[in-house]
Amino acid sequence: MILNMNQLRSFYMAAKLRSISGAAQALMVTPPAITMQVKQLEETVGIRLLVRDGNSIRLTDTGEIVFKRAERIFQEIYEMEGFLEDVSTGKSGELCIGSPEIPLKRLMPLIAVFKKTYPGIRIILDQGSNADMVKSIEEHRNELAVIRYRPSNSRLKVKVIWKDEVALIASSKSVHLPGSEISVTQLPEIPLILRREGSAIREVVLEYLRKFNITPLIAMKSGSISILKEFVQQDNGIAFVEHDAIDEELKSGTLKLIRILEGSPVIEFGIGYRNRKDLSPPAWAFLRLLDKSADLCIQS
Repeated sequence: MILNMNQLRSFYMAAKLRSISGAAQALMVTPPAITMQVKQLEETVGIRLLVRDGNSIRLTDTGEIVFKRAERIFQEIYEMEGFLEDVSTGKSGELCIGSPEIPLKRLMPLIAVFKKTYPGIRIILDQGSNADMVKSIEEHRNELAVIRYRPSNSRLKVKVIWKDEVALIASSKSVHLPGSEISVTQLPEIPLILRREGSAIREVVLEYLRKFNITPLIAMKSGSISILKEFVQQDNGIAFVEHDAIDEELKSGTLKLIRILEGSPVIEFGIGYRNRKDLSPPAWAFLRLLDKSADLCIQS
């Protein structure tokens, strides 16, 4: 047996208000329409549910049981309608966002404002390399992710949010680089601590060196920014890193910035996603907030 929800709703409203005319007014139909729907429901189940008693109605014993069950059903429907309305307007839901470790620092102020603006939306943060984040979008693990912007990459859409020079760092007491500037042509002579494959910084640095036909003297490849900085502090080589990764070391004097005479490599980061038409309301809300992010320290 398949229940007709219109018939059940008419019965429920008539039983709740103990009035056919009241139910008709609540559902914005005519009293005969309510009477017909209830009668059809009774014929379908083969049991009397309502009995007229003067100007009002009363429920049969079976009608009382059906009413209580219908009450739970329509309460669930009411809550579902409210949930779907909240999701469609960005008031509730879930949003998975990915980011590499260092760019996440730039994103956190925006996430904080987003949580305050949309307290009903749960943010789930994922972390990994640039390559991991690109893959996470393609595999639908993250709806949005901070990734390196590459004009030639047509697989994903990217909304650029900041552009930075990549910093070249050395130990403050470096034997390899006692000064504070260098020419690109000198780089092959100094050990280079490179980020591990999958890193956006690694990609940018290697592209930059190829532009000058430079083959680096790679001393180490590290997936950890902390270990990389420690090796540089010990003067095992120099390294290219994001400016946001070395604030404390520059203040404490354990690392120093090296100026490249020919100019530093530049990296652009953005929020990547598959397709706008596939974005959920929470993701749309995040991108709209991003458009207003000039005062949120997102731009450098």
